Amino acid sequence: MDILEHFRTLFTINRKIQQARAAGYDTLDLRQYRRYNRFRPLGAKPIFCYVPFNSLTFSFSGKVFACSYNRDVLLGKYPEQSIDEIWNSPEAKQLRQFMLHNDLNYGCQHCRYFFEKGKFSNLKPLVFDKYYQNTAATFPQVMEFELSNECNLECQMCVGEVSSSIRKNRDKLPPIPMPYDDLFLTQLAKYIPHLKEAKFYGGEPFLISIYYKIWDLIRQLNPRLPLFVITNGTHWNAKIESIIRDLNFEVAISIDATDKQLVERIRKNIQYEKLMENIRRFNEVCRRKGKYLSLSFTVQQENWHELPQVIHLCNELGAYIFISYLERPAHFSIAEYPTEKLKEILRYMGNIALPKKSPAERHNYQCFEDFKHYIQTYINNPDEKRYLDYRFENILLQNEDPVLYRKRTAIVIDKSYTEADVLGALSEAIVKNSEFSELNMIALTDKLRRVVSKIDDREDKIYGLMMKGTPEQIINSLKNYSEDELVSMLRESLEKAVIV
Repeated sequence: MDILEHFRTLFTINRKIQQARAAGYDTLDLRQYRRYNRFRPLGAKPIFCYVPFNSLTFSFSGKVFACSYNRDVLLGKYPEQSIDEIWNSPEAKQLRQFMLHNDLNYGCQHCRYFFEKGKFSNLKPLVFDKYYQNTAATFPQVMEFELSNECNLECQMCVGEVSSSIRKNRDKLPPIPMPYDDLFLTQLAKYIPHLKEAKFYGGEPFLISIYYKIWDLIRQLNPRLPLFVITNGTHWNAKIESIIRDLNFEVAISIDATDKQLVERIRKNIQYEKLMENIRRFNEVCRRKGKYLSLSFTVQQENWHELPQVIHLCNELGAYIFISYLERPAHFSIAEYPTEKLKEILRYMGNIALPKKSPAERHNYQCFEDFKHYIQTYINNPDEKRYLDYRFENILLQNEDPVLYRKRTAIVIDKSYTEADVLGALSEAIVKNSEFSELNMIALTDKLRRVVSKIDDREDKIYGLMMKGTPEQIINSLKNYSEDELVSMLRESLEKAVIV
């Protein structure tokens, strides 16, 4: 962690966001951004995401993006443009300007959605915080390759765009042409010596022939380059073993259950025994090199109960879990469950105890807790917009009447509260929660009153806004924020609040 950068950000972020808004950018909510900065493992940073300054993603059909999640901003297309032209394109420069102002409306709705929901643990920007000094980099630090959809599986939640087998057998469509050629490899040779990471996706990477040519280039030009590959785990042979052994690979394997029948139903064409054998083979090679295997789990209606078992497998292997939150197709998504079913899931997970001794176990525990938080969000807000609805509405609202937009995004307070209501809730929470046993209720009350006295607005509106959160959240805010910070955050929220 860069301690100086961390504290510099804490003291300047309020001004930075105000300047961005004054410049006309729809920057991130300050209070939520502070939470995000507290969560960041490498400390607070003034910019939400450093991906546009450091990354290129080469995708199917020659399309190139800054990020695999931002498919709305096309930086260029190979071979129509060279890698140099794509990296320095007007679209790339525009995206970087938006990100300099923490405005995620230029194609970054995916991360904005999870940011606003407080689901931080698997946000892609976190892994780019280490490149925070490279906002004017001449070369990208990271390249991601999705050069082909060649794949032997037909997973039930997948689509033909990323699986050639689905495209052929389910969609009855011809193969997607692959434009990446030897000239692409020649251009790539200029960039490989400058890279800090390269990542390979599919399809199934070990079926994509051009990847083996890229790995040969890396072996020649940057042999210690950290590499990442996510595989379906169905392929293992001497060539694959030598590549994983000789190059600097991290490996992730997709697995959506530990139950044989369920795995084979979700991931059509897979052989359970072969998958489990290959998981242990990959893990053995990784461990011999001092690397850690990751297992990727996609939560669906059919497999949510398998999450603890997959985490137990991770802990047994010393592996790290990565949880994907499936939002489409909608009929597979747990976000479509009624509230009672979500409560059932939360009760089931509440009975699961996970160890937290090793770094991998602590990571897996945190991801499990984050999953429970995700479920709780939908329980607390039954009308919470799903990801696809969220993205669609964001596009519509860009051209909507400002008055109507304000009305639709208001924080609605449907009951008037008094100081006594708030203090009663705080007192009850302190009694019930041992974490707060050392707190001085008199000091909290005095701080609360001083904050409220500094805000020129109706007290019932202020207390009503506070009670939109839980008593525990109010207590933690009073503990962790200064009076001036609390006043600033409340004023900002009160601008959007209406009493009905």
